Amino acid sequence: MRILSISDVITNSSSEVFIIHGKPEFQDELNEEIPELLEALCDSIGLDVDDMMYFEVSNSTYIDEDWEYPVENNDLIIHSQSDNTIPSWLMEFIEYLYNFPKFQNKFFGYYAEDLGEKELPRYNWNKRKYEKRKKEIESIQRHHLG
Repeated sequence: MRILSISDVITNSSSEVFIIHGKPEFQDELNEEIPELLEALCDSIGLDVDDMMYFEVSNSTYIDEDWEYPVENNDLIIHSQSDNTIPSWLMEFIEYLYNFPKFQNKFFGYYAEDLGEKELPRYNWNKRKYEKRKKEIESIQRHHLG
């Protein structure tokens, strides 16, 4: 028998974790307003936020032992319910919350505070090699968990 075609199936299963680390004087406000905003947004377009994500406020400072992301006491943590439950447009919305006028200057990022602009390895597909590029680390961390 002659093979006519071969195809591979590539899946991108991923869980997401967003850690929102506000300035101390704003963290309690962010911990209330951001879940309310996301719930209202999802409700307004007919989606159930509970099907996509859940919210947690940290009661301690730690580094996650499975995925090694840092969390500080009172940070807001947004977890996806499971793989691929948060649509990409909503992930981008969460990532850019710090740009909204209501939230500007209220975030205080781990890496923005500790590292600022750093050279990070980025893969250049055209040259097929890693290169270091400067990047300003933002105030909201998003962790891709696999």
